[in-house]
Amino acid sequence: MNDFELEASLKSVQLPERSEEYWNDFPSRVRVQLRHSPGEFKPRSVWRPRFQWAGAFALALALMYVGERFHPLETASKAITKHEHNLRLQVAQLESGLRILMFNPHGMGYLLAEAN
Repeated sequence: MNDFELEASLKSVQLPERSEEYWNDFPSRVRVQLRHSPGEFKPRSVWRPRFQWAGAFALALALMYVGERFHPLETASKAITKHEHNLRLQVAQLESGLRILMFNPHGMGYLLAEAN
């Protein structure tokens, strides 16, 4: 069946006769039926939200344990203070004697020359 045949058969069907009162009351009847029609009840799965909350709680506990046990900020702070003298010397050398960026067998490195 092509489009022309479908359109011809649809136009050949007679529309049911409705009174003016029917069309005036139609919107209110639809609203009443929508209010009174029961919705399909679909029980939600209970285990999924509980599993997510338990996972989030376990992750929070693990992060608190790592933070309390290993003190990452304190460890970094101690390493910086331990090597503070060496860091200050290297920064001073970079500021005063950086001349050229060179490639050595061990990777990229800075060639520092003494300032004359």
